[in-house]
Amino acid sequence: MSEAYARAVDAILERDVDLVIHSGDVFDSVRPATHVVVHFLKQTARIIGRNIPYYGIAGNHETPRLRATTAALEYATLVGARFVHGFEPDYGAVEVRGARVGLSLVPHGAVADREVVVTPGRDDDISILVTHGTVPGLRIRGHELGEVDLPGHVLDGSFDYVALGHYHYFHPHRPNAYYAGATERFGFGEADSRPGFALVEFDGEGVRVEHVPIPCRPMLDLPRIDASGMDAAELTEAIRERAGRAEIDGAVVRLKVVEAPRGAAAGVDREVLRELRRRCLDFSLEISEAGAEEAAGGEETAGAAFGPLEEEFRAFVERRRESGKIGRTFAERFLEAGLGYLRRAGEEGPAA
Repeated sequence: MSEAYARAVDAILERDVDLVIHSGDVFDSVRPATHVVVHFLKQTARIIGRNIPYYGIAGNHETPRLRATTAALEYATLVGARFVHGFEPDYGAVEVRGARVGLSLVPHGAVADREVVVTPGRDDDISILVTHGTVPGLRIRGHELGEVDLPGHVLDGSFDYVALGHYHYFHPHRPNAYYAGATERFGFGEADSRPGFALVEFDGEGVRVEHVPIPCRPMLDLPRIDASGMDAAELTEAIRERAGRAEIDGAVVRLKVVEAPRGAAAGVDREVLRELRRRCLDFSLEISEAGAEEAAGGEETAGAAFGPLEEEFRAFVERRRESGKIGRTFAERFLEAGLGYLRRAGEEGPAA
């Protein structure tokens, strides 16, 4: 997603804005890879280098579970941006074209405190609340780990504008409260989204909000393959042929295979899969064995899946939660623990 952030910065600098606000989830984990952090700092420095103030907060993905853990967003101070990532609200003020703009910064960690109260600064000419969570009445497909519903009293202050984070679609909650949306699609459940950001203008009559779309990676859901009667070699060739029909280079790609004979998935040529993953930003191959769609009362169950492991695990937990087999609280804890094990395994690599 690094390129998406760079494209967003390009679009921001083209519009000669006065202030940049990020409402959470710069990173998708508490401990992002070093090259991801470095890229974020380089792109953020382009904004600061134009003397544009930059404020932000931590979202649920990057907020440490333990208060003693240092968040990666702390590095933003090295280039002059200010990100609040703790468990308490914070406040900042900046002079913009002769007006004092006050920012009440309520990160995800502070929203979890149901008693938190924030109000505009008395001396503010323009007051902005920046927070991260789900507003009342908003319907989101599924739920994310650590997701928090925003208490009504957090939103009820008399702010001139509320910059909301968490929902990946550009969406108005009130005339002066918007989700800016994400700068990139994060899964096929968001195939209909338009990545971009919100451009907010204040004048004597109130606030105007415009969605600024930015270029994004193509997302391709290839026609599924019916593998009835195919052996591993024939299935490999079918996968190669189906992917060859589309412009997959640099794209996010998913290919579903159904009715695969038992054992055929295990024999798919891994070299072919590695080549497809090399060409794509992400290539997800989902293979269901014969009869899987009728299993468990019609729930489609993958017999073998070759997509990103974290994505597959998230989908597995979500299916179990939606079917009622596990509760929401247990699902969140199970997902958190499982993702932690997967990431540590990836960081540690194979045993010597």
